[in-house]
Amino acid sequence: MAPDAKLPHGALHASALLAQKWLTPVFRGLAILAALAGTTIVVLIGASVFMRHVTNSPLHFTEELVGLLMTAAFFLALPLATLNAEHVRVSILVVNLPQRQRRWAGMGASVFGLGFCLWYFALCLPWLDFAFQRTLKTEVARLLMYPWMALIPLSLILTAVAFVVRGLIGEQPARTSS
Repeated sequence: MAPDAKLPHGALHASALLAQKWLTPVFRGLAILAALAGTTIVVLIGASVFMRHVTNSPLHFTEELVGLLMTAAFFLALPLATLNAEHVRVSILVVNLPQRQRRWAGMGASVFGLGFCLWYFALCLPWLDFAFQRTLKTEVARLLMYPWMALIPLSLILTAVAFVVRGLIGEQPARTSS
């Protein structure tokens, strides 16, 4: 076996594998909540359409709640998608690199993703604080905004952790769809 093909077996790699093992069930639980949010979206829209056509009175809060649920679903699913590298990837260049350069490209992508998560986290904290201090609510349904908004920085921190773990574990074979 060529030295380039060997996986790193250092303490950081072992720690990252252990972190992945512990984080996966937590992130999977968040992804289940995301799926429940998606299901709720379908039920709400279906009920609103039914109410509009049968009683000529749609549910007044559907649009706001669907928007909040859609955002929640995305940010709840993001850490697991990142940890498992199941997000959209443009890999035409990377798959044609030698193994060593692929590892460096993967680590570079993880550093870039980590930087983005930390930058976005820093940007959303004042926004969350503003909503919390003023107890902002949606216009129609008067739903408190900050509990929904708090999912974003939580998700970004968990996604940043996932990027660190992915970077330390290294390149895994890409899954192909059949």
